[in-house]
Amino acid sequence: MRREWQHPAVARWMRVHYGWVILAASFATLGVMYGTTYAFPVFFVALVQEFGWSRASTASIFSLNMMVAGLSAPLVGHLVDRYGPRRVLPWGAVLLGSGLLLSAATGSLWHLWLAFGLVDALGGGILGPVAHTTLLSNWFIRSRGSAIGIAFAGMGAGLFVFSPLAQAAMDRVGWRGAFIVLGLVSLALLLPLTVLCQRDRPEELGLGPDGGWEPPPPSKIPAGRAAGAGEGPSLTTALRSPGFWGFVSCFFFTPVSMMSVTTHQVAHLVDLGFGKMTAVHVLGTVGMLSSVGRVMFAILSDRIGRVWTALLSYACSALGILVLMLLTPAAGVGWLYLFALLFGIAFGARGPIVSAMTADTYRGRHYGTIFGLIHLSNGMGAAVGPWLGGALYDATGSYRLAFGVAMGSVGLACLSLWLAGGPRAGR
Repeated sequence: MRREWQHPAVARWMRVHYGWVILAASFATLGVMYGTTYAFPVFFVALVQEFGWSRASTASIFSLNMMVAGLSAPLVGHLVDRYGPRRVLPWGAVLLGSGLLLSAATGSLWHLWLAFGLVDALGGGILGPVAHTTLLSNWFIRSRGSAIGIAFAGMGAGLFVFSPLAQAAMDRVGWRGAFIVLGLVSLALLLPLTVLCQRDRPEELGLGPDGGWEPPPPSKIPAGRAAGAGEGPSLTTALRSPGFWGFVSCFFFTPVSMMSVTTHQVAHLVDLGFGKMTAVHVLGTVGMLSSVGRVMFAILSDRIGRVWTALLSYACSALGILVLMLLTPAAGVGWLYLFALLFGIAFGARGPIVSAMTADTYRGRHYGTIFGLIHLSNGMGAAVGPWLGGALYDATGSYRLAFGVAMGSVGLACLSLWLAGGPRAGR
């Protein structure tokens, strides 16, 4: 069978560029998945107004989505270890798009639990960080933190693009039509990205990690396993290590803080008297700055150490939440964008940093399963955050207590990460 990349010109191009094709495909895939899923805060206000549900009940839709995506992480990790990301990711595209389209036909709360909370969430779990961290860990070693950070920056870029798109569609065709628009766009973009662009490991193309050139390895290597990765720690060894549970705790408390703010920030700003489009633009700005921050902090983590960089990002998050908590109806728009700057630059920054730390520690044939189990707690925390924010609002009539709890969760996440990595975790 003829292999086109063995032509010298093609081989030279692929040695330099193909890792970037993989990275770009991961960036775009994560952008579409997170952009469409995290556009839910835009739908939040419309759903409350249309159905009269409590904010806790409405937020439970997003909480269920996060929980299902988290619960699916160990299974996704196992499937990626066994079959490779390329065979797993297309199923996520189909489920995600189908869940969004089904959401348009909802007539009650349980319909959205099923469509957005289950079907869309299963697609998001497959397309999420577990598969892409495993994939990129095969393609990048020396610059792993930077590569994962660049890919994860797609999450923020997706939020920046899809939040205003969802609001614009909603203004023209209603919230049901907006779900249809997002569903069709996601299918049109994700299927080509997941089917055509991905390769599980560089050895499939006769390449080495970080753009190196190596002869293809023997065909006996399983599809999901990177050559040269070694056995790595077993699942049992990982479960017995204190660092594993530190990562689990960090992955729980971080989304508790972030998602309780992100889910309710549009509703909070509307409550204060700001226009819906202004509130949506602030959400989009958080997403745009998140893309910058993910790359900036990830590169910094390769330079000064992962833990210190993550702690700096947590400090930015806490200051941003404080600004949001102290906003008043008389506050100028400038205060909104100060919140967006502080909160957005750090929003999601821990994802690539802590993911790179787990890859540094556990990379091997069992890494997908290990990281999937760690990432399960991320889904649990992301499920608690939206519901808790809504429940505290329903109980107090204000988001002040909810945002205070979010700041406390930031502190617990810092402590957990320190226990997992400590000052030694520069590599």
